[in-house]
Amino acid sequence: MKFQKLIPLVALSMLFTACSGGSQGAADTKTAESGDAVPQNKEPVELVFASDAGKTPDDFEKEIAEPLRKKFPWLTVKYIERGQGTNIGDLVTAGTPPDIYWYVYNRFPNLVQGLGLDYDMTELIKKYKFDTNRLEAASMKALDQYTGGKGIYGLPFISSTTVMYYNKDIFDKFGMAYPKDGMTWDEVYELAKKMTRELDGVKYRGLSTFHGYLLRENPYGLRPLDPATGKASLNTDEWKKLYQNLARIYAIPGNNRPNSRATNPELQAFAKEQTIAMAVINNDLNHVKLIPEGMNWDVVSMPTFPDKPNVADQPSPWMYSIMKTSQHKEAAFEVLAYMLSDEFLMMESKRGVRTPSTNDQIKKAFGSDSPFMNGKNVGAYYYHKSADTPSSGGDPKLMALIPGGADAVVNNKLLDVILEGKDINTALREGEEEINKLIENSKKQ
Repeated sequence: MKFQKLIPLVALSMLFTACSGGSQGAADTKTAESGDAVPQNKEPVELVFASDAGKTPDDFEKEIAEPLRKKFPWLTVKYIERGQGTNIGDLVTAGTPPDIYWYVYNRFPNLVQGLGLDYDMTELIKKYKFDTNRLEAASMKALDQYTGGKGIYGLPFISSTTVMYYNKDIFDKFGMAYPKDGMTWDEVYELAKKMTRELDGVKYRGLSTFHGYLLRENPYGLRPLDPATGKASLNTDEWKKLYQNLARIYAIPGNNRPNSRATNPELQAFAKEQTIAMAVINNDLNHVKLIPEGMNWDVVSMPTFPDKPNVADQPSPWMYSIMKTSQHKEAAFEVLAYMLSDEFLMMESKRGVRTPSTNDQIKKAFGSDSPFMNGKNVGAYYYHKSADTPSSGGDPKLMALIPGGADAVVNNKLLDVILEGKDINTALREGEEEINKLIENSKKQ
């Protein structure tokens, strides 16, 4: 297998005692208050990074490699860009898994746990006195539902949330006031009805959503599986409420989405065609980067429910994990401790990454170095508090079925309502039956 996408960094020497299996001796573990484990006396070490979330070699060099080169002169870093033949499964098959892997949290059961790469970092966290309280609790707990709440198998470095982007030009065309922070779903729904209209032969839609995110990261902590019973839990009043809220948006005459189950047409309609006035979208950088230069846009907080005031969705964190197969676990953790230090997270925040830091100064610095965010209502990204993540518990194999199929059933059944006019009660009942079949099939494997 060819790995042409490896990026070497400079390696210089300091004394470091390395032992096989990742137990690398008694390093000086002086710990900074910012959460930065400061290593002393190191020999050259090479760490390999890889990702499921995607990052170009140039971005990796600028955003990760350069800061690490300055901080750790004893370190060489290689980056394997995701692509054909270089996905994590390919690397495991080739016997060359990375030392550090990053991914969106709900991919953990499939890409880390399922490949036997999960490694509990609890002892390293204790040894290096890494303060996990510096990171948002909801993001820290995101993997608990897949691990039974036992151990720490990943550390969050991005805490994506949902906000509402809007096209200022469309509001100006219609002479309408812009949306505001703190709006409820009912208020946004009424505004969407007013913004759905035709002007000069162009049909404008008032509102679109990334409904898959909104269902999965719902503010109520609902899951389509009940860990206590080991059965599906979709045909409930709580899930019905979520379906009704989203279905009414697309039932506005002229506001239904294209007859497609893909996300891309909705992104294209908002960012490229610019015919959608408001879009409730997860602020994943891969989504935000699709907004073209020159588009007259701004952002406000995501809409909320009356019984969940000031509560956004659950965070959708991106996680760093040290692979069980790594021969340099301590060096890897020292690097991760720095990448989660106040110093590093401040840099990330300034360039427009919503970090899981609880430091108010880091939050206030969000987007301050990003031309893309200049003049925007950046306070929207932290306007609400994050919803609590679901509690741990249940068989990890069972809970892995949530991202492994149940989440897709939940979203597809909503699309049956939106695109095919299926009754919500029928959709929920059918969805519960399908999820129970997934559970039964998993027991046979």
